[in-house]
Amino acid sequence: MEIPICTRCGRIAQYRCAIDGEYLCYRCARVAIIGAHHISRPEISGDIQIEITDKMKQDPKKRSVFETLWDILGYPPAESIDLSREWIPPDFYPYKHKEYNVKTLCIYIDGEPAGFLDFLFTMDPEENISIQYWKMSVHPRYQGTGLFRLMIDKLKQIAYENNVKRLIVSHENDNIPAFIAEYMLGGKILYTRDLAHEEVGRFGIPRRNDIIFAYELK
Repeated sequence: MEIPICTRCGRIAQYRCAIDGEYLCYRCARVAIIGAHHISRPEISGDIQIEITDKMKQDPKKRSVFETLWDILGYPPAESIDLSREWIPPDFYPYKHKEYNVKTLCIYIDGEPAGFLDFLFTMDPEENISIQYWKMSVHPRYQGTGLFRLMIDKLKQIAYENNVKRLIVSHENDNIPAFIAEYMLGGKILYTRDLAHEEVGRFGIPRRNDIIFAYELK
């Protein structure tokens, strides 16, 4: 998998400019000139494959690639990436839902990993069965191509097949790109919860709370 490098400063990049295709890191993205033409949508040229697997049963080498993608897009930004690291399945499930089976939705383009997210069936705060997803990542090369929409559409299909009426996801308040993506696809704020400690987040925004989005399905 390609490790994107910021063309301005040489750090690991989290974004791709929609104008010239150059990679930008969090810091340089703050000062990049933004205009209406930045909403251009590049097209994907290649064969798209969707794979859904049990997270804890994934091939460690394959999972390591997706964990690397998560590290690239995570915050604080990674200073370096170790492609030789092997993923070890943890002995716990996130959000304390051990009784549910965590799945991973993987996207490949011409056999190369392009994006992923983890999800599970769970009870939401209103005690409705919902699909909760997290740890979603799309490689900067494919940002703006519709891969995230493709993943959400697949989750909606799974929800319909299982008579589930809601998708839920949470983002820290500094994750502006995620807010935009969720709103564009129909997500609405369900509620917020304060974090235990305030810290500086993406783009210098104080990170104070989690914002929970929901997709209401008919």
